[in-house]
Amino acid sequence: NLLVIHPYCCSLCLGLLLVTASLPQILSFTYYSAVPVQLNHNIPVLHDKSRRRLVNRPSTCLAMTWNTIHCDADVPPPSEWNLRQYEDALGLYNTLHSCQDRYLKHELHRALKCLLEAYRLYGPENVIGSYNGGKDAVAILHLMRAAKAQYYYMRQQSEEDDRSSDVKLAPRVLYFENKGEFPQVVDLLHETVKEYDLDMIAFSQDAYSFATGLELLVDGSEESDNKTRSPSQLAFVLGTRSSDPNAKGQGQFSPSSDWMPPFMRVNPILDWTYGHVWHFLRKFNLPYCSLYDEGYTSLGSVHDTRPCPSLAKPNGGGYWPAYMLSDWGQERAGRQNSNKKASKKEVKASCTNVEIDDIDDESSYSSMSTASNGSIGVQRTVGLLIIGDEILKGQTNDTNTNAAALALRANGVPLTRVVVVPDDLDEIVSELRSMRRAVDVVVTSGGVGPTHDDVTMLSVSAALNSPLVLHQEMSDFLRTKSDSNDGTLTDAQIKMATLPDCGKLCYLAGKEDWPTLKCDNIFVLPGVPQFFEKKIKNLATYLAGDQPYKACSCKIVLSIEEMSVAPILNKLVENHPYVSFGSYPFVGHPEINTVVTIEAHECEGPTRSSRRRSSTFSGPIITEDSSEPSALVATASIARTSSNTARHELRTFTQQEMDFNLKSALNSLIDELPKSSVLRVDNEDFRLE
Repeated sequence: NLLVIHPYCCSLCLGLLLVTASLPQILSFTYYSAVPVQLNHNIPVLHDKSRRRLVNRPSTCLAMTWNTIHCDADVPPPSEWNLRQYEDALGLYNTLHSCQDRYLKHELHRALKCLLEAYRLYGPENVIGSYNGGKDAVAILHLMRAAKAQYYYMRQQSEEDDRSSDVKLAPRVLYFENKGEFPQVVDLLHETVKEYDLDMIAFSQDAYSFATGLELLVDGSEESDNKTRSPSQLAFVLGTRSSDPNAKGQGQFSPSSDWMPPFMRVNPILDWTYGHVWHFLRKFNLPYCSLYDEGYTSLGSVHDTRPCPSLAKPNGGGYWPAYMLSDWGQERAGRQNSNKKASKKEVKASCTNVEIDDIDDESSYSSMSTASNGSIGVQRTVGLLIIGDEILKGQTNDTNTNAAALALRANGVPLTRVVVVPDDLDEIVSELRSMRRAVDVVVTSGGVGPTHDDVTMLSVSAALNSPLVLHQEMSDFLRTKSDSNDGTLTDAQIKMATLPDCGKLCYLAGKEDWPTLKCDNIFVLPGVPQFFEKKIKNLATYLAGDQPYKACSCKIVLSIEEMSVAPILNKLVENHPYVSFGSYPFVGHPEINTVVTIEAHECEGPTRSSRRRSSTFSGPIITEDSSEPSALVATASIARTSSNTARHELRTFTQQEMDFNLKSALNSLIDELPKSSVLRVDNEDFRLE
């Protein structure tokens, strides 16, 4: 039984009752219907023979408007936008455009500018959005609503004639029916099409592929009432991001591929990350599919999509919501090959995020390995000695500390101490000796020039009781860089070639590049920031050795004050000894009040100082004979455990154990925090801007 109300037949007519035992095949594409017609995949479809939209329809009467195109049907003309929804979208634009969130401001402005350009170039009737209910599609839907409302507003403001005559067209979106669609996605489509008065066209899966559906739209635009437009003047707004597999070579405006009908692809969020999308949706309280709160991070069909394994809570406790994914490279980890049935072992692996071969019925993460296969190994600690009166007097900004911290951290080499001293021989010698006892590797910055106040070489010589000598290899190198025809060194060059007798030259970037001096466990680097940054990057790679490093850390951005977080962190520190917590208050930020960081330890012990080994430094030496990259890789082992004795002294965690320790701590933190206080969780490696 189908009750159909026809409000257009007569202003006094309330409708008619049609009773039928069977419903014939629907050949037209749009009706008004008080009760949705059910297709075989349970997506309600509403039709309108008049090809008009009810602008002021009662919400209790019409559930939504849904245009479905079956075989041999025409493309419906655009429909008029509800005034209330237009004003709501214009308010959204003003909110987005005035956003001062430093994490999102730039991306928002670029996306809105891109869409305004699309509406200006192609016209509001020829810009269509792709809307399948996924997170990226939801993001572009609201960006389109906002930009289209602003486009109409700007056009009204620029016209001198009657502004009320400007007909505003509802945002048109495109959807391809999917028999394997999640019911939760269908629910979202229903709610948003109705709530935002969308002009949505759905293509029947049985009648149209993606390409043929787009071809019908392109042909329909060519045959529309506006005869001046060509088919290539149709623009489709997509939720493509640069991390997507099909994003290679695309810009914000990219013509369609040669095998597709001619149209322009518009990618307003191309430069957005996974974190930007979720911050946008949650910051502005925009509705999204409920599956994302159940651990799904990328939605396909019910046949090939599962929750993301990286969001699995410890001990089978379910999944965290999608916005808490810190490793954005795992966004599509829940997508599966629908032709392959997952085994019981694989399902268990996906829930615990471990290798299949490591699983047995009694497996547990409570145990730790002792330098077993897959372990990270013990990292050498590094101390940085900044030398220069100009730093202490405030005459020069110290950028080298930040450069060293970034380079070393990127390679998994812990920087545990930074000291700034003046250009004073006694001060430098004293600090060198103290630092050598505290860390494995000492890196100096500054004081290696030819002038009188450059006393670093003399200080290193005194600290190591190694006399200064004219270094033959360094002298030969300087001659290759000299303009002198007879090979004579200047006084300044002689001073630069006078090095501690124990000094060795390391060619970290090849024989043609300026070598780095290594004296026992001290590496002497220049103080000029441009030179230092290059040197420290090469040195960090050298110290890391041949084992790849993967940071196991995340940051949690909160809307609550640090004072509210402190009692929670104090409790968690005791319960999670194998991770480090950090808390950083934000003052004056409109939304963010606190950022909490969590980093998993690489070996047993609550602090990095427990990673120290009693063995002496015995790193490799790279000479001119080690010019091949493979030689550096083969010999670079100073950042890893090199003795069997040391391996038994400290128990190291595997990458899987580090991941588990991090997840356990993160889960405990989220459980303790007030609801809605978490703005986002991301993996931007603790950059706190």
